[in-house]
Amino acid sequence: DTMTSAASKSPSIKARVSFLATCIIAYSNTPSCSAFTSVPTQPASSTRQSTVLLHESASTSHDVIAPPLNPLLSQIKPSKTVEVFSLVKQMEADGETVTSLCVGEPDFAPPQSVLDAATQAMQNGQTRYTAVTGTAELRAAIAKDLKERKGVEYNPQTEIVVGNGAKQCVYQGLMAACGEGDEVIIPAPYWPSYPEMALLVGAKPVILETKVQDGYLINPSDLDRCLSQHPKAKVLMLCNPSNPTGGVHSTELLAEIARVVQKYPQIVILADEIYERLVYTSDGKCTSF
Repeated sequence: DTMTSAASKSPSIKARVSFLATCIIAYSNTPSCSAFTSVPTQPASSTRQSTVLLHESASTSHDVIAPPLNPLLSQIKPSKTVEVFSLVKQMEADGETVTSLCVGEPDFAPPQSVLDAATQAMQNGQTRYTAVTGTAELRAAIAKDLKERKGVEYNPQTEIVVGNGAKQCVYQGLMAACGEGDEVIIPAPYWPSYPEMALLVGAKPVILETKVQDGYLINPSDLDRCLSQHPKAKVLMLCNPSNPTGGVHSTELLAEIARVVQKYPQIVILADEIYERLVYTSDGKCTSF
């Protein structure tokens, strides 16, 4: 009644009441989740009466007006990996035996020492918020590992950030490096999320095709040509070892790529090396870019 009285006096308030009424109507027609099953609900007839009253008090139209969504959503495609993984889980729930090659996870449990350490940490009270960048101990351990194992040095206080997985880290890297009107060079074959993440930050994905005779690795000459043709390019995605091919760019090839990129100082290399421990080359090494 209060909303009805206010809406009759002001067009702007009337518009807000209309939107609020739409939200209430949508909520009243949405099944309650289990957390709210104990809360009494109105009889269906009472809900319908309230719905009619709200609509009549807010507008002469009976159409439900949905708020506009971000136009970027119309450009984003659903992840095929997520679609296939969801199908796998549904098939398993239905009792089927499925051999899934979908998501990048092993088919065995973590080492017992990892499980024990996680359990001990929770028992020791490490269940609270940490620093947004990760705990100081973890960042120091990451810096130590990178120096000892890969020969690269980073300041754990200012140059290392811990994320919730590669997707978050890559997306935030793209947000920091490029934006509306920029271009992102993505060598193909590629992880399906790369182009969608570029679109989400307002950039345009540019696909750099690779060749079977090159082992589906980046050809420096082709990269040079691509960068010269795309002056708006700001980021080069460098996934090494490659997802999905498993190909590894050698130290020598990475040096050639670096020499090409030096000609284009506006380019940022986003090196995704998440699979750097899964290497099956003769020397078993993956050089960090």
